[in-house]
Amino acid sequence: MGALLLELIGAKPVFNMPDLLPITYDLRVNEGECVLIESRNRWAASGMADLCSGIVPLREGKVLFEGLDWSTLREPQNSALKGRIGRVYQKGGWMDTYSVGINIILPLLHHTRLPIDTIIRNANAFCVRFGLLGLPMDIPRHLNDIDLIRASFVKAFACRPDLLLLEYPIEGLGQSLLFPLMEAMNDAQSRGTAIICFTSQLSLWSDYQSNIANCMGLEEKGLILKR
Repeated sequence: MGALLLELIGAKPVFNMPDLLPITYDLRVNEGECVLIESRNRWAASGMADLCSGIVPLREGKVLFEGLDWSTLREPQNSALKGRIGRVYQKGGWMDTYSVGINIILPLLHHTRLPIDTIIRNANAFCVRFGLLGLPMDIPRHLNDIDLIRASFVKAFACRPDLLLLEYPIEGLGQSLLFPLMEAMNDAQSRGTAIICFTSQLSLWSDYQSNIANCMGLEEKGLILKR
């Protein structure tokens, strides 16, 4: 078992958060673990991903990432730590005025000291892995839905993050993308990356069951261990 990476300790959001109930949330995720969270409320799932990322203000408790309390961090440390998180959003997560390729490359330039040609080469390798010919030069609204999903996977995985937050990544996904996604997740876990994956139905993940440390439900009483 890897070291503790993310911990929610009695984390209670402020009252005016529209997506999360102002109740207590507790969670522990170690390096290399995959935690599956079932939620039929997709807004709440996005809110929980925000909570793990240090975006949600708290009135009680704390959220620790890599041993650091999000609420105590200032710039540039806050942004640097967020750069260690890869995220697949349900919708959005793109800068509409830039090409999808630039959307993928910019965070890599900001959070690494690798040469630009190495960054582009690595990003292109992930593009091919997920079925793209290369870095898409279309702006997000001009890319078809399936290629935008492929690109969102590239954007999340190419930064080789310490934590992956995947919001409903396989709902409605065809087999052509399911295998490379699970293969990339397995490789990431082998490197010590922790994964929190949101789903509408735990059974959808039966093919990945052996890689899952815990299955939880995001419910009115908080995060409930299911199995």
